[in-house]
Amino acid sequence: MGEANQLKQRGIKGLDAKSSKSHPDVVSTPDIDKASKTKPARFLSFVSTPKIAILIFGVFFGNMILPIIVVETSNFMSNSDMSSAEQPSESSTKRSLRILAEEESINVNNRMKHLIEDKMLLSTQSLPTDRAPLVMETPRLSDHRRKKILVTGGAGFVGSHLVDKLMMEGHEVTVVDNLFTGQKKNVAHWFHHPNFNLVVHDVTEPIHLEVDEIYHLACPASPPHYQFNPVKTIKTSTMGTLNMLGLAKRVKAKILLTSTSEIYGDPQVHPQSEDYWGNVNPIGPRSCYDEGKRVAETMMYSYKNQNNVPIRIARIFNTFGPRMHPNDGRVVSNFIIQALQGKPLTVYGEGEQTRSFQYVSDLVDGLHALMNHDYDGPVNLGNPDEFTMKEFAEYIKKLTKSDSIIQFLDKTQDDPSKRRPDISLAKRVLGWSPKVPVEEGLTKTIEYFQSVLDEAGEIIPTGPGASKPQN
Repeated sequence: MGEANQLKQRGIKGLDAKSSKSHPDVVSTPDIDKASKTKPARFLSFVSTPKIAILIFGVFFGNMILPIIVVETSNFMSNSDMSSAEQPSESSTKRSLRILAEEESINVNNRMKHLIEDKMLLSTQSLPTDRAPLVMETPRLSDHRRKKILVTGGAGFVGSHLVDKLMMEGHEVTVVDNLFTGQKKNVAHWFHHPNFNLVVHDVTEPIHLEVDEIYHLACPASPPHYQFNPVKTIKTSTMGTLNMLGLAKRVKAKILLTSTSEIYGDPQVHPQSEDYWGNVNPIGPRSCYDEGKRVAETMMYSYKNQNNVPIRIARIFNTFGPRMHPNDGRVVSNFIIQALQGKPLTVYGEGEQTRSFQYVSDLVDGLHALMNHDYDGPVNLGNPDEFTMKEFAEYIKKLTKSDSIIQFLDKTQDDPSKRRPDISLAKRVLGWSPKVPVEEGLTKTIEYFQSVLDEAGEIIPTGPGASKPQN
């Protein structure tokens, strides 16, 4: 019991001692003054440097960093939403572009298809032009049936019509022409065709080609044109024919020469047959043409006899039709041009000299028949219908309904007094004779010259003297 009281009192003392330490306000007044002096030190102890740094960071973070984070987060979320919203739009754009690309591809394919179809179509026909307004179809031949054919002078009047016939048979045609009297527009309707080729070349110079047949037409044929450069005319008939014969010999081609009724000169036999030797002035103004063709015939037979070159010779009489040169000075073109313009029809001499006229399509058929026949002698190709020049002038006036007068001028030198073919050989051997009546052919020719006149405005007819072609 006594020990318990002692412990109790010790505990109270201990508590009192602790209380006095923990609670200074319990101490005496002097202790209170001492405690008041220690308060600033305790405050400074509370606000130490780490705590200030933490406080400043908190303020800075709350006022500066956190708003930025909030804003950027908001922007990021907004961008994410926009990207999600735009995704379908981008896919839609790609889809549209893909559709456009597919449509463009289809359009390109269609255009290519149309181009191929157009090319295929153009490879089977001619293109309409003012010189050849009708479409001409060309068949496709197998290689062993399709020939390679050379036509010298093929851009001229007769040559261009021959080219049409050969093209319409499906052959490959090469035209060689120096364009002295020939014109590109005569064959322009074939320029696009894969079977056609135009070579601007003078036959007086050699040329190397691979051909099966040669139609040698190159040479000026109207008096004013072949008299313009008589030396060149002789060279064309001689050297040109020599070059073509050399080509025919080298490639083993068949060659046809278009000779002329002029080799009969001013004939003393009427009508003229192939066995008539002619009556030619060898030194007259027409001799460059007449004698040139006579020498060309001699060359043809020399190559036949010495080198076995297969030859054909056609002696052509006066021919007319569309694509005649309006300034060639021939009687048909001159009369028609003069009548259509109301100018005097000029007749040289008294108008009693005679001529016979064949339409160009008949001549082309004759040339073709001769080339494809095995007969190799000279053959007359012409129309036996005969007119005096005075009668023919009146006939043209009637067909053109012209009021033109007929004007008689001096007769030209060596102008033949008679000209009419005997075509009995052509009928018998080739089965050929002219089919187109003169009136029908003249009607077509008048229409052609009217179109040329409408385009040109005026055409001055060529006189009997030497004259360069006016292209």
